[in-house]
Amino acid sequence: MKKKTKAPVANTRVCRLATAASHPKLKALAYEILRSWDAVVAFFYNPQLPPTNNEAERALRHAVIARRISYGTRTSEGSLAYCSILSVIETCRLRKVDPWSYIAQVLTQARKGIKCEKIPLAS
Repeated sequence: MKKKTKAPVANTRVCRLATAASHPKLKALAYEILRSWDAVVAFFYNPQLPPTNNEAERALRHAVIARRISYGTRTSEGSLAYCSILSVIETCRLRKVDPWSYIAQVLTQARKGIKCEKIPLAS
């Protein structure tokens, strides 16, 4: 059984010290980091996780730009639909599947009452 390594204590110590700071933004940041500590150090315990969220940020970039230039959606249902379709498109992209063909196939099957297939894993 592999021994679980402890995250460096010095990092939490700095955050705990910063919670007593007089600067309100530093104090708020320290509290936020401490509240999310497990997520902050998750890559330390799971080496397969990236230490940054750059890939996720890049994946969202197009959606953020589209939302800004289109002024977003008008209803919560529209927002849900938009998020769902973006999720499908991004998952297809990551799995090297043509999203438009997949969506067309799913819609065709749905119209015929056939249960849709899951997005195939990348080969």
